[in-house]
Amino acid sequence: MPTPLEIAIGAIAEGYYSMLARLCECARLRREYSADLELASVADVVMRAIAEERPVEAGPVKVEVRRKLLGKSIKVVYRGEEVDPNEFLTKISQARSRAAWLQSDCSDQAVLEPVYATNDRDAIEYAVRHMDELSKVCDGVSPQLEGLEMPSYVKEGIKKGVERFLARQ
Repeated sequence: MPTPLEIAIGAIAEGYYSMLARLCECARLRREYSADLELASVADVVMRAIAEERPVEAGPVKVEVRRKLLGKSIKVVYRGEEVDPNEFLTKISQARSRAAWLQSDCSDQAVLEPVYATNDRDAIEYAVRHMDELSKVCDGVSPQLEGLEMPSYVKEGIKKGVERFLARQ
C-alpha cells in the first residue's frame, strides 16, 4: 500500500508527464500547421482587400487588381501560385479554424491543466515559471531543473515526470 507521500509524488509525476506530452504535441502541431497560422494572421487584411477590390501584399499573399474594359478582376497569389479568389477564401476559413483550435487546445492554460490537477502550489508555480526550460524535453534534452526550492516530494515528483517522459520519447 503506497504512503500518502508516494501518492503525492506519483500524482505530480503523472501531471508533469501529461503536461510535457501535451506541450510537445502542441509544438509539433504548430510546426505542422505553421502555414495555416501565418495565413490566419493576415486573413482579415487579405479578405478586406478582396472584398474592396484593392491590391495588398500581406505575408505569403499578394492580391492584385487588374482593370478591364467592363470592371476589375482580382488575382490572388499565395506562396508564388495563383489561386482562385473564392477557393482562397475557403482556404482562409480553414486556416482560421485550425488556428483558433490550436490557440484553444494549446494555450498555456490547456497545457498546464494536468499540473493544475495535482493541486500542489509548488508544482504548479514551477511549471508556470519554467515552461520554456521544460519545453526542451521536446527535443530530447533533459531540462536544467533549477530553482527547485520546494519540498523534496515535489522535486522528486517533477524529476520522475520528466524522466518518465524522456524515457518514452
